[in-house]
Amino acid sequence: MALTRREILKYLYSTGIFAIASPAFANITSRDNSHLQNFFKFSIGKINITVVSDGSFTMPISSLTINASEEEVKNFLRKYYLPEDHLYRETNLAVIDVEDKRLLVDVGSGSRFIGNTGRLFDNLKLAGIEADSITHVFLTHAHPDHILGIRDDFDEAIFPDAEYIMSENEFDWWTKKDRVNQVEEALTQFVLNAVNSLNALPEITLYEKEREVLPGVNILNTAGHTPGHSSLIVQSEGSKLLICGDALLDPYTSLLFPNWIPENDMEPLKAVQSRKKVLSLAANEKMALLGFHFPFPGVGHIIPKGNSYHFLPASIRW
Repeated sequence: MALTRREILKYLYSTGIFAIASPAFANITSRDNSHLQNFFKFSIGKINITVVSDGSFTMPISSLTINASEEEVKNFLRKYYLPEDHLYRETNLAVIDVEDKRLLVDVGSGSRFIGNTGRLFDNLKLAGIEADSITHVFLTHAHPDHILGIRDDFDEAIFPDAEYIMSENEFDWWTKKDRVNQVEEALTQFVLNAVNSLNALPEITLYEKEREVLPGVNILNTAGHTPGHSSLIVQSEGSKLLICGDALLDPYTSLLFPNWIPENDMEPLKAVQSRKKVLSLAANEKMALLGFHFPFPGVGHIIPKGNSYHFLPASIRW
């Protein structure tokens, strides 16, 4: 006896053949690829830049945003094939060569932080950069993954002959007398880390306003993530690069949802303003951008799309 179409479908569903209602999540699990994340060299006009990895670490999903629902976050993570149980953060430091000067942007975590960090010196060596060739160190802000590497195991500055440069607002906020007793418990260790790191410096140059650091390298105020957070704009022969520190925390939420407030943004409203400022500036002036926590090497361009933005990684020849 011939079966009707309805009877055939009923049989297929009952056997489980049609049980998969939607495609399975394609979870690509990275293996040991650290050999690909050492350094990356490129140029902006006549200025040579080397991205040097200090390693990577993970953070809880809860740190992604404090003003979006759990359902919104989950839907976003699944849509963009991101892990639902952790955030993965690269740490991309920049070495900028201008004439006979060599500027390092941030110093990484040293041996005092979490995850697979503290690889700055190993990767400087692999890139052919001698540590004592660093003449200037620019500190975007005083969070541990950017500043803990400032001192060695003997509490001495790792680049003792370099000129260290930081926003006066940033320095004053962290080093204010009795600050450690004025903050929430979650920030206590951050304050202690910052104070101990900054106290290791023989001296530091503080600035109040945006200014030139080296020829073609200028400071951009991007306060909000921390009270004195700063970025850099590198310019040569008509080309520009925006080194944004933590003004943008990743190439996903920071660009698609700039109003989302990450847990570690210390002045949220200012941080949102700075995020939008960086995105607009990079997109409108067609700057290249280097993201500290972007997938290595973190270099690319910001593309406007409606009310949000997308990150287009640079075309790289390995």
